[in-house]
Amino acid sequence: MRKFSYVRGMLLTILVILSVVLSYLIWKAQPNYESIDVKEVKNTAIDKQKTASQVFKPILAQVNQGGLHYQTNTMEFVNQLATQGRSFTFSEIVSSGKKSSQEYDRLIHQNGTVELVYPNNIPFAVFSQIYDLTGKELEAASFNRIVFDTNTTEAGLYTVYFTNDRLDTVYQSSLPQKDIAIVRNLVDNANEADGLTKVDEVSTSKHTLFLSKKATTLKSKKYIIDTMDISSFTKALFPDASSVKNEDNSYTDGSSKIVLDTDNKVLEYINPAQENANPAVQSEMKRASMIQDSFNFINEHSGWTDEYYFTGYNLATGSTKFSMFVDNLQVLSDNGMSEMIVTEGQEAVYKYSRPFFKLDYTIPRESENVTLPSSNDVFEKLQREGIDMDGLQMITLGYKMNWSEDKGLKRIVELKPTWIYKYHGKWIAADMKESD
Repeated sequence: MRKFSYVRGMLLTILVILSVVLSYLIWKAQPNYESIDVKEVKNTAIDKQKTASQVFKPILAQVNQGGLHYQTNTMEFVNQLATQGRSFTFSEIVSSGKKSSQEYDRLIHQNGTVELVYPNNIPFAVFSQIYDLTGKELEAASFNRIVFDTNTTEAGLYTVYFTNDRLDTVYQSSLPQKDIAIVRNLVDNANEADGLTKVDEVSTSKHTLFLSKKATTLKSKKYIIDTMDISSFTKALFPDASSVKNEDNSYTDGSSKIVLDTDNKVLEYINPAQENANPAVQSEMKRASMIQDSFNFINEHSGWTDEYYFTGYNLATGSTKFSMFVDNLQVLSDNGMSEMIVTEGQEAVYKYSRPFFKLDYTIPRESENVTLPSSNDVFEKLQREGIDMDGLQMITLGYKMNWSEDKGLKRIVELKPTWIYKYHGKWIAADMKESD
């Protein structure tokens, strides 16, 4: 019996040792999940991620001083004013209500104000990621101008307005003297390079426009483009890239689809199951959430290639648009080559349209001076054409993108200076010939 017990003990000891060894080997054989996660993220990264301050940006500054008005699109001046604001100490924002169009214009363009103008209305819920803002009932509110009133007050505080051109609504805050001094200093030290150009008031039946009567000269630009590998988009947009099938100029996993416009190097992703039957009935709060979700969606696959700014939300389709900008000027095209549009669905993205190329190298030797007629000439032409002048919100400089003549290879795009105008919230290129 002793001998049997001894043998049994030895067997148990061996089994325990084998169990420990096998457990160790199994543990060693486990894949490195951290490494796999990093690799997968890297594989699905299209290009860059961006912060809200890099995408929700102003395009224009207006200075109302000495009874005159000046505007500039110059990137350095506009960005410096916007960036300084991120360190300002804003008081709680309160609603000043809806104004008549005349009251609204008198308030924001009054002598001593400095305006930052954004391409379209930004929800406070999104913008609070950029500026430190607090206030009640702001979740459903939006604005497209920040107006700094530099006029001296007895209380030692200076008023700041956040205003909405579409609704004529005004939200009010205040700043201490040390912050408004930065705004004053920036304006007082502006030089020729900052591009502040005198503009005159032109009245429409709703809002005052500020236009120049002088012709403007800008250089055209040509870029060699970098065409992106479609596989990077299939990995980013489909849950299982290995199940995706290529059918001519389309890719599908059976439920979602990517369709390519190879002539213009534009793709459209669509997930039909996510279609929202009636996006137009969404609340303002929900629209703010959809703008935020669209921004997050592009960030999730690092989809920011060139400079893209938020330029608007389409109420009818529930689509958020981000447009290409070069030197702080918006780039328009007829075929989707210069914009990313995200349409949120019921629980995820329903549609996503964007170029699958990015600007790579400029060709300086092919840059030419283009002299445009005045912005006032554009206004008069639109007036003659009989458009709804109440819907004309702004006229400013931009570029029109087209393919350059390169024997059909489509490796070079041309950006030609043009006037663009905002009409009922949509940006359109003005069809104006060069000035002689």
